[in-house]
Amino acid sequence: MVMDVAHENVADYMRRVFASFDARDAPTFAAFMTDDVVLQLGNTPTTLGKPAFLEAVEGFAASVAGTRHEILKVFSDGDLVAVEFDVHYTRHDGRVVTIPCCNVLRLRDGLIAEYRSYVDATPVYAEPEAA
Repeated sequence: MVMDVAHENVADYMRRVFASFDARDAPTFAAFMTDDVVLQLGNTPTTLGKPAFLEAVEGFAASVAGTRHEILKVFSDGDLVAVEFDVHYTRHDGRVVTIPCCNVLRLRDGLIAEYRSYVDATPVYAEPEAA
């Protein structure tokens, strides 16, 4: 699962990473991470290591019925990658909420060693406004 930049561009690699998340394929998603990955999701506590990463990601995924990451832009400089997207969350009540998000990732040996997601997911969990 190591990225070979000479044969795959960073944007395509990021599409594969987030497609595995959207498919809820935890083993494939985790295979993109280093064993000592650092995870920061919004304002939640930082987690360290792949087991804690998987626990946090699976917990978040269970809180919604589904996700679809629409990648808008990918920026890279050396080992840093920033991905800007709209994330379409399907709530358990069937309502879809779309919010902007930016992830900043640090790669090491073709794997993600730091995963920092800057998103305010509050609208995903908000009660629908009365008409």
